[in-house]
Amino acid sequence: MSAYLYDEALLNKLKKWSAGTDVTITGVEETRRLLEVIADRTNDNPIKLPLFCLRRNGGFSIDTLSKKPLSYDSLVFKATDERSSQLNAIPITINYQLDIYTRFFKEADEYARNLVFNIINYPKLEIEIPYEDAHYPHVANIRPITGVVDNSNIPERLVAGQFTRFTIGINIDDAYLFDVRTRDNYSIGFQMRVDDEEPIIQYNINPETDFFPE
Repeated sequence: MSAYLYDEALLNKLKKWSAGTDVTITGVEETRRLLEVIADRTNDNPIKLPLFCLRRNGGFSIDTLSKKPLSYDSLVFKATDERSSQLNAIPITINYQLDIYTRFFKEADEYARNLVFNIINYPKLEIEIPYEDAHYPHVANIRPITGVVDNSNIPERLVAGQFTRFTIGINIDDAYLFDVRTRDNYSIGFQMRVDDEEPIIQYNINPETDFFPE
């Protein structure tokens, strides 16, 4: 299970925060396609604002570069007499960029304020690791890594006319790559035979020395 689990969880969190508003939110894949389409157009059609675009900056960084028990002999999270499921992990850090597009400066400023408060006060990101019928829960945290930057003078022509773009840098520094391994369990059976009659044990006792020691 790769970093896309965090992409989806972060996108769902942003959608939950903006529920009931007229904000359009695009995830990592949607944002990439959206900007490619805009770059290819000669006559741009207006895109509905406000718009939040989530991007992942590159891939991700690997925080542990050597073999450790966590990567090959980690948590057994499900076990029966027949099968066992083991969850191995490698720690990584994922960096994101959240772009806020609005028509007016004050509007972008207000959205940025709300997002900063939510990121600081509610950083918990809930991940569900899917595998067969097991959905193992995992919790990570989002953190702001930059301030709010006004980069409205970008060369991209997102909408016809004036627009404002604010950008917030976010990362997840307690993320993991997950690997689930399922193995069959085997057992060795044996039987122990016990005779009905217990053996008779004889002792040679010397009454003089054993009961009346010197």
